[in-house]
Amino acid sequence: MTIRRPPTHSLFIIGLMLLAASPLSADDTAVPVDGEPFAAKLLAVDADWNITLASGEKRQTLAAADLVQWGSFRETRRGSIILLAGSDLLLADVLELDGEHLLVDSLLLGEVKLPLERLVGIVFNPAIDHRRADKTFAQVRSGKGASDVVVLNNGDRLSGTLSEIVGERVRLQTARGKLAFELDKIRTITFNPALVEIPKSTGKRAVVGLSDGSHLTAASLVLGQRDAKIKLLAGPTVEAEDAKDIVALQPLGGRAVYLSDLKPASYKHIAYLKLTWPYATDRNVTGSRLRAGKQLYLKGLGMHSAAQLTYRLNGTYRRFAAEVAIDDAAGERGSVNFRVYIHDGKSWTQKYASKIVRGGDTPLSVSVDLTGAKAITLLVDHADRGDELDHADWLNARLMK
Repeated sequence: MTIRRPPTHSLFIIGLMLLAASPLSADDTAVPVDGEPFAAKLLAVDADWNITLASGEKRQTLAAADLVQWGSFRETRRGSIILLAGSDLLLADVLELDGEHLLVDSLLLGEVKLPLERLVGIVFNPAIDHRRADKTFAQVRSGKGASDVVVLNNGDRLSGTLSEIVGERVRLQTARGKLAFELDKIRTITFNPALVEIPKSTGKRAVVGLSDGSHLTAASLVLGQRDAKIKLLAGPTVEAEDAKDIVALQPLGGRAVYLSDLKPASYKHIAYLKLTWPYATDRNVTGSRLRAGKQLYLKGLGMHSAAQLTYRLNGTYRRFAAEVAIDDAAGERGSVNFRVYIHDGKSWTQKYASKIVRGGDTPLSVSVDLTGAKAITLLVDHADRGDELDHADWLNARLMK
């Protein structure tokens, strides 16, 4: 089957040209596993995941395993958003779909062939409001069943087999026969969830953030002064013609182990009145992506006061670190106290207590020595106005080996 979709690049080329003219190569923040964050430019990454940074006139090379993050992830721009297995997303126009691959065209990466088994869905022109867009992404990713699903702009939901898209006409084979729609009438397409294969995520890898808001998990990355070659965990190798379009890098599988990737020993929420809140992994408690200080974070925990989350430690970790804040979704409302306790096998000891953190405050850095710790508890308690909009984030909450 063949999918053709008219390019949408022209709708925002001017914006991207202005972006390209902005100082993307300016110093950004590098967060090492050991030591304090520092301002740095990303100069190079080699095939062995050695990352070269420049801080002023000083250059240094870190193994990816020794880096928590460089740069900052961008919000996704308007257009067709390709959702890949795992949590990756790519801004690109859909060109063609055959029995094995989806061919898309990214303004930054050119044409990319994506294996069908790595595709979750497509969201066409998500809402400008980032939280509404997040909700749509989550709805597509939570798809179940054994068929393709097309959701129209009017909310109609149709299941079947996507047979083809010709020009601007979409054809879906359903139990009642073949249906056809205009392409601009479609809000989302969810590919058959039963056929999706999540790529193995062991070994060295990193999430690469692009200037258009795409973020892709790379099995390898070779970045030079001019361009970058990215071997996607989802399959193909892609090339960014301008190295400056790499705006964020977050290594995984190194010395930083994220709590959101671990199973907790226990979780308890004490409702202020009647409403109870579960904790969230790599999301805030409302289900949106983590945002604080007008920055987007891919890793972390969302909690709502009053709550505590406990993890057992295997003795191999030296330190816990995170940045704590009220999620931007709360605006200037919400107020909590963050606390960290460790258990040495005999008793619990408080190792960190924040000041009152309110909505709109700059994230605070937390660092706790884990020497002798058998378990760690993260606690969030309400402060000023009961639990009103206490959307607390533990950003990049991590254990250091």
